[in-house]
Amino acid sequence: MSANSVVSMVTALSRQSQPEKITQDVVIGKDVLELLTGAMYVDPLTIYREYIQNAADAIDEARDRGLYSDSLAPRIDIQLDHTTRTVRIRDNGIGVPATDFIARLAAIGGSQKRGKRQRGFRGVGRLSGLGYAQEVVFRSRSPGDAKVLEILWNGRKLREVLRDPEFADDLVTTIKEVADLSHHSGTGWPKHFFEVELRRVTRVRNDLLMNPEEIRNYLSQVAPVPFAPDFRLGAEISEYLQSHGIDRGMHIYIAGEDEPIHRPFQNKIKITDKITDKLSSLELIEIPGIEGTVDAIGWILHHSYFGALPRATGIAGLRARSGNIQVGGASIFESLFSEPRFNSWSVGEIHILSDRIIPNGRRDDFEINAHYQNLISYATDITSRLSKLCRGKSILRNRLRQAQVIFQEAWDRIAVVNDRSTAPSVRKYFRESIAVAIEKLERLGKSEEKFTDQERALISERVDLLRKHYASAKSARGRGALSFLPPRKQRVLIGMLQIVLEACDSPQQAAVILKRIIERTRQANR
Repeated sequence: MSANSVVSMVTALSRQSQPEKITQDVVIGKDVLELLTGAMYVDPLTIYREYIQNAADAIDEARDRGLYSDSLAPRIDIQLDHTTRTVRIRDNGIGVPATDFIARLAAIGGSQKRGKRQRGFRGVGRLSGLGYAQEVVFRSRSPGDAKVLEILWNGRKLREVLRDPEFADDLVTTIKEVADLSHHSGTGWPKHFFEVELRRVTRVRNDLLMNPEEIRNYLSQVAPVPFAPDFRLGAEISEYLQSHGIDRGMHIYIAGEDEPIHRPFQNKIKITDKITDKLSSLELIEIPGIEGTVDAIGWILHHSYFGALPRATGIAGLRARSGNIQVGGASIFESLFSEPRFNSWSVGEIHILSDRIIPNGRRDDFEINAHYQNLISYATDITSRLSKLCRGKSILRNRLRQAQVIFQEAWDRIAVVNDRSTAPSVRKYFRESIAVAIEKLERLGKSEEKFTDQERALISERVDLLRKHYASAKSARGRGALSFLPPRKQRVLIGMLQIVLEACDSPQQAAVILKRIIERTRQANR
């Protein structure tokens, strides 16, 4: 069939069949609940992010309504009861009005937040706890409401319904079967609040969901909490963020502690047990959008770039935040670096301002559109610059390590020269190699322009130390270790010893082997 015939056939079919709207009822099956409560939230700790996200939105709205005062500050409390395996997360935000309570908390994907520049807007995150608890309870009270309303989602019954092939495959029917509504007197309850209670929490991954330290560490990186007061660069970062409408952070208290959770940044970084570094300088970032606005801002904290920062610090990686809540993990921009490993050398954040750059449903990345692609383009420029910086620092670190190796080998050879049992010819060989090492260190210290003054001083100190000990070792004398052999055999043995010296990994090792060879030779010629 020719191309013209195909075109003619398609044209004819399109004229005969016009699209029409679907008139039959559309079934939304009960399995949707399984996807929302399990598949979307693989990391158990993610449920804390979802509930904190909603709490932060409620606090923002309460602040806009003027509900806080000197005697009532905004806060979020996380309580853990290990006896009953219960987690309770309460905020003193605006709450949910009684008139909207069922409509909001029994709805799936029916959030009223979309388009209001709030952090959560899909209306599915609140069910995340059902994947890790037998029951999830929501309680709330809004200003002016007399009673506290409560809705209980029965996770055990939900799983039974999902497994039952005889139960109606209908989402609405399923929700009515597993969710129950209760009313409580307002006496003894706050005037406005929202509370999530997870009952009989599942024990997963070393009991992460009931571990205060794990929860604190996670939220310190992900949640909208403030910098620690003693972090010296925190105030400058916070002021920059506030100038673009990003709040300093909310106070989250865990397990009744007096101090709220803070971001994990500290003035010093513990690299190893013996090596520490410091966050020395701040670089501020502004990313323009394709419509002439500022789509994102950010910051980078510079340090000595010794190498990858330990994961335990909680600060490694260039990260993304939207609504001051982290999107994805520490590796969200890792693929943009010239070498992925350099992401873990970096410390920084990009805060999204544009409502056109939207976190995806799992909040592990962003929806792809032109605005997001523009963000990635600018982020690539940032990561390229950081990669170049890390590469340069890596080369310098290698050269400093090279200088240390040269110094250590020369130092070990001085010890061999000073050993009076060392044969004169061996001593001569080592003295020459020490002189060469000193020249190498001097050239290295002078040739590398990017060494800091401190690094140059360190190399110079090593050179001076070697020169001092080389001068005294140079005059070392002693009775020849091979004098027990006739001159001809001495020359043969010295040639063999020279081969051993060149083959050994270190002068110390060579000295031990040489001593054994000479002693064996001495015994054989008695």
